[in-house]
Amino acid sequence: MKHGAVAGILSALLTAPLSVVFGPQSSLIPAPDTERIESGQAHAAGGETVAYRIRLLPIASFPDLPAPIVGELSRRQCMIPQSFEAKEPENVIHGAFRAAGTDDWAALCSSQGSTTLFVFFAGQTESPIALRTQPDSAWIGAEPGSTLYGSSWGIAVRSATELRAEPQLRRGVGIDHDAIDDARLERSLAVHYYQAGRWLNLNRSDSSD
Repeated sequence: MKHGAVAGILSALLTAPLSVVFGPQSSLIPAPDTERIESGQAHAAGGETVAYRIRLLPIASFPDLPAPIVGELSRRQCMIPQSFEAKEPENVIHGAFRAAGTDDWAALCSSQGSTTLFVFFAGQTESPIALRTQPDSAWIGAEPGSTLYGSSWGIAVRSATELRAEPQLRRGVGIDHDAIDDARLERSLAVHYYQAGRWLNLNRSDSSD
């Protein structure tokens, strides 16, 4: 190749936008695609310091997730934390969280030592709602008598039928779609219910989550 041609190519590369030369920044870091174990020490519910191991699954472990949500979770470098009780992939759920009949998803996303509960309303997958965030090791637990500690954070769908049948949940709210049960295993700490543009906690007596 002639010297003039080489100089022309180098000049084009040096003056091109970075997004053209390197691609989007998010594509420079591949999304995790294998199971990982996060370990360390933390305080258990009783106050004692224990060693823990949290199992983190790649997004590929949830093949039913719609492609746009997979893309957004991948962009955020998410892995899905599993509770110490998990027997199959968990903490990705599907329900009508915005209104009756909607097709919505929620997932726990662990990234860089913290986990966020994200909700993806149908048609708004590029702007998920972050209901709350806490360190991966904030909730640690184990089976009775076991010394193998892991995550005790779990989410689940609570249907409208289940919600209406539970007298301990606060009333005064017209229940016609699903809620998200946000639990420290064996204890439901929050029941997130979306209504009129805001999240309510049906486990509490006030009107805010």
